[in-house]
Amino acid sequence: MTRIHGGRIFEASAKLNRGWFNIIDFSANINPFGQPARLKDVLFEAYDLTLHYPEERAQSFISGLSRYFDLEESYFLPGPGSTIHIYLLARLLGQGSNVIIGPAFSEYEAAIKAAGGQFVYVNAGPDNLFAVTMAMVETVFSHNPTAIFLANPANPTGRLIPEPVLEALLAESQAKKIPLIVDEAFLDFTTAETLLHKVKTHPNLVVLRSLTKIMAVPGLRLAYLVAAPDLVSRLWDHLGPWPLSALAIQAGNFFVDIQYGSSFDLRKKLDPLESALYPVLNQIGHPYPTQANFALLHMVPQHTDEAIDFFFQKGLLVRDCRDFNGLGLGWLRFAIRPKKEIEILDQLIKELCARAT
Repeated sequence: MTRIHGGRIFEASAKLNRGWFNIIDFSANINPFGQPARLKDVLFEAYDLTLHYPEERAQSFISGLSRYFDLEESYFLPGPGSTIHIYLLARLLGQGSNVIIGPAFSEYEAAIKAAGGQFVYVNAGPDNLFAVTMAMVETVFSHNPTAIFLANPANPTGRLIPEPVLEALLAESQAKKIPLIVDEAFLDFTTAETLLHKVKTHPNLVVLRSLTKIMAVPGLRLAYLVAAPDLVSRLWDHLGPWPLSALAIQAGNFFVDIQYGSSFDLRKKLDPLESALYPVLNQIGHPYPTQANFALLHMVPQHTDEAIDFFFQKGLLVRDCRDFNGLGLGWLRFAIRPKKEIEILDQLIKELCARAT
């Protein structure tokens, strides 16, 4: 199946012949409160750095992460988004028989296929509100995997893995020396703690962290991986020099200063927007509980294509989830967006429902 991604705003702009700034994007799970206020100034001040090659290994960014997390620099690997890390990990660790805990981001499967590996999904389902359970942990290890891929919170369900289940995965993978790759791309939108500090005691653990979602800069491509130094060293050999542009490095340094030094509770700011979004979505289907910054909706399958196209023609993008293993036609994902955009979505859904009567 052809992989689908959210955030294709420039493609939509060309097809609709309208400016990208006039398109509302519910398909990409980006911080609805936007970028930090001083980011434009930081990038403008750093512009002349583009006259030269950037730091070969994004050293200043890695040093900042090391200081904040109190973890040696050798545990960190920068990257232009986490997707490249997923492909590198699949190349080094995923050539055997892998388990993907799903529903999950399609690039895990694609990366494993590209590396020549095999895979099987162990999926959470709607009957259990997409919760990952202890029974699923048993199933995961019954497949004798050579590596395990998962996201916390899961994409597209928005569900956090319960702490006892996560501890069981960590303990069993450690005991059996199986790489456990945990994608935390959306963790900053939840109340959960990162696992990155556990890499010292769990050398088979790999944690993927993204700054593009929380700081609303997907166009900058900025992420980092945390793993045992020997694996990081091997990954460097495949990643090569200059993983980040000069502007991305400066943005990363700025983000470390303002995000990780901040005490604001983003989840409390998101809750009112989530409360506004769910009644709107209820008009066309059943939205499932989320702990992240997006909601998974199930609607009547035969009406799905009509709804997606209707929104698209109106300049509003949603994420079609039919390419997620374990879902299919009838499943849509909506990012939690600002109140004004939710109001526009509400108007369009009312118009869509009126057309159907």
